[in-house]
Amino acid sequence: MNHTPGAIDTHAHVYPAAYLDLLEDGGVDPATTRIARDIGADSTAADITTRLAWMDRAGVATQVLAATPQVPFSPEPGHAARCARWINDEYLRLVDEHPGRFAAYASLPLPHVEASLAELERVGTAAGVVGVTVPTLLPDGGSLVGSRLDPVWQALSEAGAVVNVHPTGSGACSPMITEHGLAWVNGAPVEDATTLLQWLAADMPRRFPGIRLHVAHLGGDLPFLAQRVQDNYEDWGSFPASPAESLRDVWVDAANFHEPSLLMAVDTYGPQRVMAGSDHPYFQEDKYVRAMEYVRTSRLAPQQRDAVLRDNALALYGRALPR
Repeated sequence: MNHTPGAIDTHAHVYPAAYLDLLEDGGVDPATTRIARDIGADSTAADITTRLAWMDRAGVATQVLAATPQVPFSPEPGHAARCARWINDEYLRLVDEHPGRFAAYASLPLPHVEASLAELERVGTAAGVVGVTVPTLLPDGGSLVGSRLDPVWQALSEAGAVVNVHPTGSGACSPMITEHGLAWVNGAPVEDATTLLQWLAADMPRRFPGIRLHVAHLGGDLPFLAQRVQDNYEDWGSFPASPAESLRDVWVDAANFHEPSLLMAVDTYGPQRVMAGSDHPYFQEDKYVRAMEYVRTSRLAPQQRDAVLRDNALALYGRALPR
Protein backbone atom coordinates (compact mmCIF):
# COMPACT_ATOMS: atom_id res chain seq x y z
CA MET A 1 0.00 0.00 0.00
CA ASN A 2 1.18 3.53 -0.77
CA HIS A 3 0.96 5.18 2.65
CA THR A 4 1.16 8.84 3.44
CA PRO A 5 3.65 8.61 6.32
CA GLY A 6 2.74 9.60 9.79
CA ALA A 7 -1.07 9.62 9.89
CA ILE A 8 -2.58 10.71 13.21
CA ASP A 9 -5.54 8.65 14.38
CA THR A 10 -7.53 11.05 16.57
CA HIS A 11 -10.18 8.54 17.66
CA ALA A 12 -8.99 5.40 19.47
CA HIS A 13 -9.54 3.75 22.85
CA VAL A 14 -7.77 1.65 25.47
CA TYR A 15 -9.87 -0.08 28.14
CA PRO A 16 -7.74 -1.91 30.74
CA ALA A 17 -9.65 -4.67 32.53
CA ALA A 18 -8.49 -3.34 35.89
CA TYR A 19 -10.05 0.02 35.08
CA LEU A 20 -13.36 -1.56 34.07
CA ASP A 21 -13.31 -3.51 37.34
CA LEU A 22 -12.78 -0.25 39.21
CA LEU A 23 -15.76 1.33 37.45
CA GLU A 24 -17.97 -1.58 38.43
CA ASP A 25 -16.74 -1.35 42.03
CA GLY A 26 -18.06 2.21 42.03
CA GLY A 27 -21.53 1.24 40.89
CA VAL A 28 -21.29 1.28 37.09
CA ASP A 29 -23.56 -1.38 35.60
CA PRO A 30 -21.44 -4.29 34.25
CA ALA A 31 -23.70 -4.31 31.20
CA THR A 32 -22.21 -0.92 30.35
CA THR A 33 -18.60 -2.09 30.57
CA ARG A 34 -19.13 -5.48 28.89
CA ILE A 35 -18.78 -4.03 25.40
CA ALA A 36 -15.21 -2.93 26.20
CA ARG A 37 -13.98 -6.27 27.52
CA ASP A 38 -12.17 -9.01 25.63
CA ILE A 39 -11.83 -7.08 22.38
CA GLY A 40 -8.08 -6.45 22.41
CA ALA A 41 -8.56 -3.12 24.10
CA ASP A 42 -6.43 -3.73 27.20
CA SER A 43 -3.10 -2.09 27.94
CA THR A 44 -1.14 -5.31 28.45
CA ALA A 45 2.19 -5.66 26.66
CA ALA A 46 0.64 -8.18 24.26
CA ASP A 47 -2.33 -5.94 23.42
CA ILE A 48 -0.13 -2.91 22.84
CA THR A 49 2.33 -4.87 20.68
CA THR A 50 -0.53 -6.03 18.46
CA ARG A 51 -1.97 -2.51 18.33
CA LEU A 52 1.35 -1.01 17.28
CA ALA A 53 1.80 -3.63 14.56
CA TRP A 54 -1.56 -2.74 13.01
CA MET A 55 -0.83 0.96 13.38
CA ASP A 56 2.31 0.37 11.33
CA ARG A 57 0.36 -1.56 8.69
CA ALA A 58 -2.15 1.30 8.48
CA GLY A 59 0.58 3.93 8.23
CA VAL A 60 -0.43 5.49 11.55
CA ALA A 61 2.28 7.27 13.51
CA THR A 62 0.19 8.24 16.54
CA GLN A 63 -3.10 7.24 18.14
CA VAL A 64 -4.96 9.69 20.36
CA LEU A 65 -6.56 7.62 23.13
CA ALA A 66 -9.82 8.36 24.94
CA ALA A 67 -11.61 6.35 27.65
CA THR A 68 -15.09 7.45 26.56
CA PRO A 69 -17.67 6.00 26.70
CA GLN A 70 -16.21 4.15 29.70
CA VAL A 71 -16.04 7.37 31.70
CA PRO A 72 -14.82 7.55 35.32
CA PHE A 73 -18.17 7.73 37.05
CA SER A 74 -19.43 6.96 40.51
CA PRO A 75 -22.18 8.62 42.58
CA GLU A 76 -19.45 9.14 45.17
CA PRO A 77 -17.05 11.92 44.05
CA GLY A 78 -14.04 10.36 45.73
CA HIS A 79 -14.41 7.09 43.87
CA ALA A 80 -15.07 8.86 40.57
CA ALA A 81 -11.89 10.89 41.09
CA ARG A 82 -9.96 7.70 41.83
CA CYS A 83 -11.20 6.18 38.56
CA ALA A 84 -10.17 9.28 36.62
CA ARG A 85 -6.70 9.30 38.17
CA TRP A 86 -6.26 5.61 37.38
CA ILE A 87 -7.12 5.79 33.69
CA ASN A 88 -5.31 9.07 33.13
CA ASP A 89 -2.15 7.73 34.74
CA GLU A 90 -2.38 4.56 32.66
CA TYR A 91 -2.67 6.58 29.47
CA LEU A 92 0.29 8.71 30.53
CA ARG A 93 2.27 5.52 31.08
CA LEU A 94 1.54 4.43 27.51
CA VAL A 95 2.53 7.86 26.20
CA ASP A 96 5.81 7.70 28.13
CA GLU A 97 6.70 4.11 27.27
CA HIS A 98 6.00 4.47 23.54
CA PRO A 99 7.36 7.88 22.54
CA GLY A 100 5.50 9.44 19.67
CA ARG A 101 3.05 6.56 19.26
CA PHE A 102 0.32 7.67 21.67
CA ALA A 103 -1.31 10.84 22.96
CA ALA A 104 -4.26 11.08 25.31
CA TYR A 105 -7.49 12.85 26.03
CA ALA A 106 -7.77 13.10 29.81
CA SER A 107 -10.94 11.89 31.52
CA LEU A 108 -12.75 13.95 34.14
CA PRO A 109 -14.96 12.60 36.96
CA LEU A 110 -18.05 14.43 35.74
CA PRO A 111 -20.57 15.56 36.87
CA HIS A 112 -18.54 16.19 40.07
CA VAL A 113 -17.31 19.71 39.42
CA GLU A 114 -14.71 20.15 42.17
CA ALA A 115 -13.21 16.73 41.52
CA SER A 116 -13.11 17.45 37.79
CA LEU A 117 -11.37 20.78 38.29
CA ALA A 118 -8.81 19.12 40.54
CA GLU A 119 -8.08 16.38 37.98
CA LEU A 120 -7.86 18.95 35.20
CA GLU A 121 -5.28 20.88 37.20
CA ARG A 122 -3.35 17.65 37.90
CA VAL A 123 -3.05 16.31 34.34
CA GLY A 124 -4.32 19.02 31.99
CA THR A 125 -0.84 20.12 30.94
CA ALA A 126 0.95 16.78 31.28
CA ALA A 127 3.13 15.75 28.33
CA GLY A 128 1.05 13.90 25.77
CA VAL A 129 -2.34 15.15 27.00
CA VAL A 130 -4.00 16.93 24.08
CA GLY A 131 -7.32 17.79 25.77
CA VAL A 132 -10.18 16.17 27.65
CA THR A 133 -12.86 13.73 26.57
CA VAL A 134 -16.51 13.93 27.64
CA PRO A 135 -19.59 11.82 26.88
CA THR A 136 -22.55 13.18 24.94
CA LEU A 137 -24.70 12.49 28.00
CA LEU A 138 -23.46 12.59 31.58
CA PRO A 139 -23.59 9.31 33.50
CA ASP A 140 -26.29 10.69 35.78
CA GLY A 141 -28.43 11.63 32.78
CA GLY A 142 -27.52 15.31 32.67
CA SER A 143 -26.70 17.36 29.58
CA LEU A 144 -23.30 18.82 28.84
CA VAL A 145 -24.83 22.28 28.51
CA GLY A 146 -26.42 22.34 31.97
CA SER A 147 -25.28 25.33 34.00
CA ARG A 148 -23.83 23.19 36.80
CA LEU A 149 -20.82 22.41 34.58
CA ASP A 150 -20.08 26.06 33.80
CA PRO A 151 -17.03 26.16 36.12
CA VAL A 152 -15.50 23.24 34.22
CA TRP A 153 -16.20 24.80 30.82
CA GLN A 154 -14.82 28.12 32.04
CA ALA A 155 -11.57 26.50 33.15
CA LEU A 156 -11.26 24.66 29.85
CA SER A 157 -12.02 27.81 27.89
CA GLU A 158 -9.40 29.79 29.76
CA ALA A 159 -6.89 27.03 29.01
CA GLY A 160 -7.80 26.99 25.31
CA ALA A 161 -8.47 23.27 25.67
CA VAL A 162 -9.60 20.74 23.11
CA VAL A 163 -12.79 18.97 24.24
CA ASN A 164 -13.51 15.63 22.59
CA VAL A 165 -17.20 14.60 22.53
CA HIS A 166 -18.03 10.90 22.21
CA PRO A 167 -21.37 9.02 22.31
CA THR A 168 -22.44 6.88 25.23
CA GLY A 169 -24.35 4.04 23.61
CA SER A 170 -27.56 5.20 25.27
CA GLY A 171 -29.33 5.48 21.93
CA ALA A 172 -30.01 9.16 22.63
CA CYS A 173 -32.40 7.87 25.33
CA SER A 174 -34.91 6.97 22.61
CA PRO A 175 -36.93 3.73 22.77
CA MET A 176 -37.15 3.95 18.96
CA ILE A 177 -33.42 3.21 19.02
CA THR A 178 -32.75 1.26 22.21
CA GLU A 179 -35.64 -1.18 21.94
CA HIS A 180 -34.52 -2.31 18.49
CA GLY A 181 -30.82 -2.95 19.07
CA LEU A 182 -29.74 0.23 17.30
CA ALA A 183 -27.87 2.02 20.09
CA TRP A 184 -24.54 1.84 18.27
CA VAL A 185 -25.86 1.34 14.73
CA ASN A 186 -27.44 4.79 14.43
CA GLY A 187 -27.85 5.86 18.04
CA ALA A 188 -24.20 6.90 18.31
CA PRO A 189 -24.22 9.39 15.40
CA VAL A 190 -27.58 10.70 16.61
CA GLU A 191 -25.94 11.40 19.97
CA ASP A 192 -23.01 13.14 18.24
CA ALA A 193 -25.24 15.44 16.22
CA THR A 194 -27.77 16.12 18.97
CA THR A 195 -25.12 17.08 21.50
CA LEU A 196 -23.43 19.38 19.00
CA LEU A 197 -26.77 21.03 18.26
CA GLN A 198 -27.40 21.41 22.00
CA TRP A 199 -23.98 23.06 22.27
CA LEU A 200 -24.85 25.57 19.55
CA ALA A 201 -28.39 26.21 20.83
CA ALA A 202 -27.05 26.94 24.32
CA ASP A 203 -24.67 29.55 22.85
CA MET A 204 -21.67 27.69 24.26
CA PRO A 205 -19.24 28.87 21.53
CA ARG A 206 -19.84 32.49 22.55
CA ARG A 207 -19.90 31.78 26.29
CA PHE A 208 -16.75 29.65 26.28
CA PRO A 209 -14.84 30.80 23.19
CA GLY A 210 -11.53 29.20 24.16
CA ILE A 211 -12.87 25.65 23.88
CA ARG A 212 -12.02 23.82 20.67
CA LEU A 213 -14.58 21.09 20.10
CA HIS A 214 -13.72 17.73 18.50
CA VAL A 215 -16.83 15.64 17.81
CA ALA A 216 -16.68 11.97 16.84
CA HIS A 217 -17.94 10.26 13.68
CA LEU A 218 -18.03 13.32 11.38
CA GLY A 219 -20.40 14.96 13.86
CA GLY A 220 -23.05 12.32 13.20
CA ASP A 221 -25.66 13.22 10.62
CA LEU A 222 -25.09 16.98 10.78
CA PRO A 223 -23.40 17.29 7.38
CA PHE A 224 -26.53 15.78 5.83
CA LEU A 225 -28.77 18.12 7.84
CA ALA A 226 -26.68 21.29 7.59
CA GLN A 227 -29.03 23.26 5.34
CA ARG A 228 -32.09 22.22 7.35
CA VAL A 229 -30.35 23.39 10.53
CA GLN A 230 -29.40 26.70 8.93
CA ASP A 231 -32.95 27.25 7.65
CA ASN A 232 -34.30 26.72 11.16
CA TYR A 233 -31.94 29.44 12.37
CA GLU A 234 -32.87 31.88 9.61
CA ASP A 235 -36.63 31.28 9.60
CA TRP A 236 -37.41 30.25 13.17
CA GLY A 237 -34.58 31.60 15.33
CA SER A 238 -33.69 28.12 16.60
CA PHE A 239 -30.08 29.13 17.35
CA PRO A 240 -28.44 32.28 18.71
CA ALA A 241 -25.92 32.38 15.86
CA SER A 242 -25.59 30.98 12.36
CA PRO A 243 -25.01 27.20 12.61
CA ALA A 244 -23.41 27.22 9.17
CA GLU A 245 -20.72 29.54 10.52
CA SER A 246 -20.47 27.85 13.93
CA LEU A 247 -19.94 24.40 12.41
CA ARG A 248 -16.84 25.68 10.63
CA ASP A 249 -15.30 26.27 14.05
CA VAL A 250 -15.74 22.60 15.04
CA TRP A 251 -13.35 19.71 14.40
CA VAL A 252 -14.66 16.23 13.59
CA ASP A 253 -12.97 12.89 13.05
CA ALA A 254 -13.47 10.65 10.04
CA ALA A 255 -14.40 7.47 11.92
CA ASN A 256 -17.24 6.85 9.48
CA PHE A 257 -15.50 5.09 6.55
CA HIS A 258 -17.98 6.11 3.84
CA GLU A 259 -16.33 8.29 1.20
CA PRO A 260 -19.46 10.30 0.21
CA SER A 261 -19.97 11.18 3.88
CA LEU A 262 -16.32 12.23 4.16
CA LEU A 263 -16.65 14.52 1.14
CA MET A 264 -19.85 16.03 2.53
CA ALA A 265 -18.19 16.64 5.88
CA VAL A 266 -15.24 18.41 4.27
CA ASP A 267 -17.68 20.64 2.39
CA THR A 268 -19.70 21.35 5.56
CA TYR A 269 -16.99 21.92 8.16
CA GLY A 270 -14.16 22.95 5.87
CA PRO A 271 -11.05 21.03 4.76
CA GLN A 272 -9.09 22.15 7.82
CA ARG A 273 -11.61 20.70 10.31
CA VAL A 274 -11.77 16.98 9.47
CA MET A 275 -9.22 14.59 11.00
CA ALA A 276 -8.46 10.91 10.61
CA GLY A 277 -10.10 8.56 13.12
CA SER A 278 -10.61 4.82 13.44
CA ASP A 279 -12.65 4.02 16.58
CA HIS A 280 -10.07 1.32 17.32
CA PRO A 281 -10.45 -1.31 18.81
CA TYR A 282 -14.08 -1.52 17.72
CA PHE A 283 -12.65 -1.66 14.20
CA GLN A 284 -9.51 -3.79 14.05
CA GLU A 285 -7.05 -5.37 11.65
CA ASP A 286 -8.18 -4.93 8.01
CA LYS A 287 -10.97 -2.57 9.04
CA TYR A 288 -8.42 -0.55 11.00
CA VAL A 289 -6.32 -0.23 7.85
CA ARG A 290 -9.50 0.75 5.98
CA ALA A 291 -10.02 3.71 8.33
CA MET A 292 -6.92 5.36 6.86
CA GLU A 293 -7.06 3.92 3.35
CA TYR A 294 -10.52 5.29 2.64
CA VAL A 295 -9.08 8.77 3.14
CA ARG A 296 -5.97 8.02 1.09
CA THR A 297 -7.99 6.70 -1.85
CA SER A 298 -10.78 9.29 -1.63
CA ARG A 299 -11.61 11.88 -4.26
CA LEU A 300 -10.30 14.63 -2.02
CA ALA A 301 -7.46 16.69 -3.45
CA PRO A 302 -4.01 15.41 -2.38
CA GLN A 303 -3.45 18.40 -0.11
CA GLN A 304 -6.83 17.83 1.55
CA ARG A 305 -6.07 14.13 2.06
CA ASP A 306 -2.80 15.05 3.79
CA ALA A 307 -4.68 17.57 5.92
CA VAL A 308 -7.20 14.97 7.08
CA LEU A 309 -4.55 12.32 7.72
CA ARG A 310 -2.12 14.49 9.65
CA ASP A 311 -1.94 18.25 9.19
CA ASN A 312 -5.28 19.18 10.76
CA ALA A 313 -4.49 17.23 13.94
CA LEU A 314 -1.10 18.91 14.18
CA ALA A 315 -2.80 22.29 13.86
CA LEU A 316 -5.41 21.44 16.51
CA TYR A 317 -3.14 19.85 19.10
CA GLY A 318 -0.02 21.91 18.46
CA ARG A 319 2.92 21.23 20.72
CA ALA A 320 0.77 19.03 23.01
CA LEU A 321 1.10 16.23 20.45
CA PRO A 322 4.20 14.10 21.07
CA ARG A 323 6.70 14.23 18.20
